[in-house]
Amino acid sequence: MKKYIYKSLFILPLMFFAIGCEEPLEEEVLSELAPGNFLLLEEGIMAVLNDGYGNIQARSIEAYNKVSFSGFPAGECWGRGGSIEALLTPLTNFTWDSNHRRFNDEWRLSYAGIRDANIILENIDNGEFSSQFKSEISAEAKFLRGFGYYVINDLFGTGPIFTSTTEEELRKPKASEAEMISQIENDLIDAAAGLPLTQALYGRATKGSALGVLTKLYLNTRQWQKAADAAQQVIGLGIYGLFPDYLDLFKNSEEGNEEILWTHASSSAAGGNFLNALVFPPDFPRGASQGVFAARTYFYDAFLDGYEEGDKRKEMFITEYVSTSSGETIPGYGVDQSFPAKYEFAPDQAGPASGTDVPEVRYADILLSRAEALNEMNGPSQEAIDLINLVRARAGVTALVTSDFTKESLRDHLLLERAWEFAFEGKAREDQKRQGVFISRAQARGTSAQEHHRVFPIPQREMDSNPNIQQNPGY
Repeated sequence: MKKYIYKSLFILPLMFFAIGCEEPLEEEVLSELAPGNFLLLEEGIMAVLNDGYGNIQARSIEAYNKVSFSGFPAGECWGRGGSIEALLTPLTNFTWDSNHRRFNDEWRLSYAGIRDANIILENIDNGEFSSQFKSEISAEAKFLRGFGYYVINDLFGTGPIFTSTTEEELRKPKASEAEMISQIENDLIDAAAGLPLTQALYGRATKGSALGVLTKLYLNTRQWQKAADAAQQVIGLGIYGLFPDYLDLFKNSEEGNEEILWTHASSSAAGGNFLNALVFPPDFPRGASQGVFAARTYFYDAFLDGYEEGDKRKEMFITEYVSTSSGETIPGYGVDQSFPAKYEFAPDQAGPASGTDVPEVRYADILLSRAEALNEMNGPSQEAIDLINLVRARAGVTALVTSDFTKESLRDHLLLERAWEFAFEGKAREDQKRQGVFISRAQARGTSAQEHHRVFPIPQREMDSNPNIQQNPGY
């Protein structure tokens, strides 16, 4: 049984007693944790750290936000049904605005995690902690802050940068995107230097987590040499590898396997996430206790048609099912309604909340990221092709040959390879943006996409509460 991080910021209550009916009440602290010393003890620091993880890691609806914010605008998938349809449709046709409720969720939780990280970093030197505790917890806080800003940068381009909790900083304007990227980079470099290779508690950040997210930062900002170098650092750690069977990679029983560098850890017992509940319809076969909502998520036929013959990754899709209510076979493929079944229903799931993890960075991503960076710098090379072929071999498709590619054609193939490998993992939008095809592809599908849609608008609630924030251009 894995140990999980739970969202748990709390202060133990103080207990009082009277020593005499005419004497003033005096306070007896029956616990070491009290408001005055909460952050001077390891338990207090760890409570804030756990709250930071709870805010940063995708839970509840936020796990679905991660994949829908990417797959819907990128033309990977679409959805309908239930009250969430009103939120999904704008993501598909590029009619979203600053009042979209899910944008506010991501902004709020990212900055809540950043706040928790800053609380730790401001107080870690005040208590009598061991040097190892201070070093590792500070590194974890730097990672959480860096990842929080990484999410802000991906979704919104930029926002205010907070590195302390002082009141005079609460209404800061947006930083420049260059300042935001520098903040993320510095936090992740510091985190990688102080984090351990492994953690006893599942779901906490490691050196590989920091280097993995750093690799993706460099890749998505087109810093090719830095991306290649960071990916090589991960490879050089020697503790990661491709999980042998792609079809088993995402199962609950295999969580924490050697391919996972950083994951949004989830547990049915701790609230779980609603990802599958927003994918499968009410008449889809499942366990009696495994609940779903009225919403469902579909992949287009054209996406499935792109897979090469014999590609095991295509088996992650359900192209038809037998309805539990009518007994009829319901077609998916042929009507653009195949289901992504990458994440299984958790065996211990009761209701819609699943304990299935949603990976953020996998070793396959590191291999393909280095291959892409090498190609962007020098064109096709045997090393780049070999890295891609490692991923393709697991998928059961034929190996690529270096001489078959130019720099441009290998770039195009890598975009396809990543689409097949990371379907419904929240990568498609960032991949298309990086390679300059996000808007043009959306326009070709008949949407109202414009260049400003490369980032989402700053949530209106934030604009209302902080007059120093300017809205992203175009919104």
